[in-house]
Amino acid sequence: RTLQGPELFLSSPSPTSAARPHPRRLDYYTSYRFPRPKAGEMASPAAAAPPTEPERWRDLDMLLSRPGNLVHSTFDPSPGLRDLIGSYVEVLVVGAGGLGCELLKDLALSGFKNLHVIDMDTIDVSNLNRQFLFRIQDVGKPKAEVAAKRVMERVSGVNIVPHFCRIEDKELEFYNQFQIIVLGLDSIEARSYINSVACGFLEYDSDDRPVQETVKPMVDGGTEGFKGHARVIIPGMTPCFECNIWLFPPQVKFPLCTLAETPRTAAHCIEYAHLIKWDEVHSGKPFDADDTEHMQWIYSEVCSSLMTYKII
Repeated sequence: RTLQGPELFLSSPSPTSAARPHPRRLDYYTSYRFPRPKAGEMASPAAAAPPTEPERWRDLDMLLSRPGNLVHSTFDPSPGLRDLIGSYVEVLVVGAGGLGCELLKDLALSGFKNLHVIDMDTIDVSNLNRQFLFRIQDVGKPKAEVAAKRVMERVSGVNIVPHFCRIEDKELEFYNQFQIIVLGLDSIEARSYINSVACGFLEYDSDDRPVQETVKPMVDGGTEGFKGHARVIIPGMTPCFECNIWLFPPQVKFPLCTLAETPRTAAHCIEYAHLIKWDEVHSGKPFDADDTEHMQWIYSEVCSSLMTYKII
């Protein structure tokens, strides 16, 4: 066949070195030969064929079948670990937003075949710029259900069970079935709740050592702008979420007199409507940020305050 591009360069002897041995070809070009269709021709179906099962998991098998300096001393490398992960390990992903979509995709492509995802939110247009599993036609649908369906369509062999509800709505036994809990949350309160649930399963033996079967490892992650964090929490072995909660910046607070009498920013108006005006109008009725009617009422009050105090 006709050599093109880098292959032509590697196979052509230099004019001044005809007697020298053939230059060594790079492994990349000798190991991977992709057919190049001519102009106007369509690529053959064989060129776009999906990888075979061994090729698909080649990188993961290398990771699981070799020891390393970054693994635990009890880690026993074996090619059979991939089958163990796919068959017996169940993972719960909490949150199906920007981070949750990435987590579902990455876990499915890492050999985890039994996944659950829980999220109480529905898809909004503002989510589409960063939550890549959702499309414009998905607006208004539950995030958990759409994310699970989209990943299962693209990654064969994986089973994802969606749960469209609040994390507090599930019984404790629901969380007890998982070997790993991965968090893609955006609130401290939700992280604290999952942390308390996971730590509540922990038991100790007679020597005051954690019983391994009761340990629920958690992987916590979060993003803000271009920053982010990720950490592994192993109950009974590492500090839990509550141990390090002081690492989070304190919540911004405003003096009530400023909110009620001389608000100067839109944030002041929002806090006034939320903390003061709501209780005055809806005495005894708790505010629910997930209720569209409640949020619409807050929005109307904020707009009225902005106009009254000429903030905008």
